[in-house]
Amino acid sequence: MLKKMLGQLGIEEERVRLDWVSAAEGDRFAFIVDEMTEQIRALGPFSRDDGGNNG
Repeated sequence: MLKKMLGQLGIEEERVRLDWVSAAEGDRFAFIVDEMTEQIRALGPFSRDDGGNNG
């Protein structure tokens, strides 16, 4: 539902990720953060073209 709402706001769903990582999974957490960072960099800066309407 969150991704759908973000899509309606003009935010790509690829900018959101939900993963469960326990405190004992440090390596997995680091992998997920690195992977998400690469994905966000590939998408480029967020810019919302809403025709100048900010509200």
